Amino acid sequence: MRIDSISHKLFLLASLSMLVFTYGCSATAEAQSQGLPAWVDNPSDHYSDNQFLMAVGSSPTREGARTQAQSNLAQIFVSEVEVDESYVNEFQEITDSEEGVTTRENTNLVTRSEVTSDQQMRNVEIKEMHHAADGTFYALAAMDRMETAQLYSKEIEDNHDKINSFRENAGQTNSKLDRLIYLKQALATARVNEMLINQRAILSGQGARGDVALSQITQEYREAKKACTVRLVEDGEVPGEVRSDITRKLQNEGFEVDNNASDPVIEMNINLVMEPIDLNRPKYEFIQWALQIEAQNKESGQWFSTFMAEGREGSMNEKYARQRAVQAVQEKLSSELGSFINNELLSVQ
Repeated sequence: MRIDSISHKLFLLASLSMLVFTYGCSATAEAQSQGLPAWVDNPSDHYSDNQFLMAVGSSPTREGARTQAQSNLAQIFVSEVEVDESYVNEFQEITDSEEGVTTRENTNLVTRSEVTSDQQMRNVEIKEMHHAADGTFYALAAMDRMETAQLYSKEIEDNHDKINSFRENAGQTNSKLDRLIYLKQALATARVNEMLINQRAILSGQGARGDVALSQITQEYREAKKACTVRLVEDGEVPGEVRSDITRKLQNEGFEVDNNASDPVIEMNINLVMEPIDLNRPKYEFIQWALQIEAQNKESGQWFSTFMAEGREGSMNEKYARQRAVQAVQEKLSSELGSFINNELLSVQ
């Protein structure tokens, strides 16, 4: 009975091997029957899978085939490793230098932008290009696994040094606001490092190992958020939806909003003026609005720059004009307040 079982397993293994061999031969034969080189369907026929990560692209143009091959190569990374674009954007805001060198120019992290754009990926070489009889171009893009993994490792180690520096600064400062800023920088860098580590694993063929410090930094950041309170003070009547949008933006950027706090780290004064204006247009009513937000660091007494926006909205009657004005204020907050908070409140002075 045992001999029969072993014989059956050997038969299945042999059948599977024959199936794989037959598929490889048929794919190669199909490419050759169409006058295409074998690498179009089986790049590993020409280049080692152990040495290169490869993908093929096709297009009516040479450049299009090159771009498509690179896009397909990038797809391998983003399909196997979840890349949170919001984390990448946050990291970019923190690390972009004064000289104008952006994160996309100095990181090996592959994001969905590489899948959807013609931006040249790092360490990618077009190994083969073929122009078929029907006019279609085929390109084979390859990335050297070992060389690229070494680039990843260098960046990961550099980020580890930055994370340690941020955490050290956070531990030494007496300012609750500065502590929040440093830990937010550490967390953003650690999140990107986690993605880099996972993408490196695709190249090395080894299992990904998470960054142990990430969970610790996350906890430290949560504690810093609780300690860094913001109190909102309204000058005049501020619509509830506007107040809620400001609160949400502050919370998204790491602050704890507590209007009952007796000793806030930041006090933010909100002034919104909405007044009817006569533009001499019959059957239409207009509202002119002006928003001003002033914030003070209560630890140091320093005032930050003022956030200001203004505009006017019209409709068939004053009620609807006022509603449109509120919506315009919300749109302005949605598009610009986050950057203001990062550039002003969350910038170490």
